[in-house]
Amino acid sequence: MALLAHQLRTPLSTINALAQGLIRRADRLSTIDIQVKAEKIWRASLRLDELIETILSYTRASAGSMMLNPSEFHPSELIKRVCREQGGQEPDRPFHVDIKDLPEMIIGDPVLLEQALVIVVSNAMKYSRPDQQVDVTARGEDGMIRITVKDRGIGISERDLPFVLQPFFRGRNAKKLPGTGLGLSLAWYILKLHGGNLEVESGGRRGTKVSLIVPETNTTGLSYSI
Repeated sequence: MALLAHQLRTPLSTINALAQGLIRRADRLSTIDIQVKAEKIWRASLRLDELIETILSYTRASAGSMMLNPSEFHPSELIKRVCREQGGQEPDRPFHVDIKDLPEMIIGDPVLLEQALVIVVSNAMKYSRPDQQVDVTARGEDGMIRITVKDRGIGISERDLPFVLQPFFRGRNAKKLPGTGLGLSLAWYILKLHGGNLEVESGGRRGTKVSLIVPETNTTGLSYSI
């Protein structure tokens, strides 16, 4: 709880300080200054919203009350939308998207699968420099869809790799960066509910590759512990 409180307080402190600065100096700030501060407030609010949604989803998952709401949807459109929206938060970051051989439609819970993909893509951005490229590839294979997100960031040590899907676990090299340690465990849980899986590979400082494996038609809504 102390960790979660700290992570929530950080973006709140940013919003509070910037808003107070705008109030005190509104008559002396240029349009550009106001725009810069407003953008920082916006980014901090996005981070706060992301944290709250992750905590709420984890609470539902740990209570066994996260249920699938399956429907038909276009997987390529979902992937492109996530990449476009996440990439829009860092317009200068190189972003490469490669989608091939996906079925036109699959059956699953598009809201939960989008949340899982957002977690993985935002992690790739968080743990790499803004000038380092993020690659997102998607392929259809044997009735499954494999979405792979690869970054060139700080990576995960061999010692930490077996534990990254455990709730609240954070690698030694990530402790000074913002995060709750809930994201990957939640993404894994969502994939397991669909009958799929989450695979994590890392070569230390050579970056990390995370693959989301989704069945094209599985709607069983299996129960897993998180």
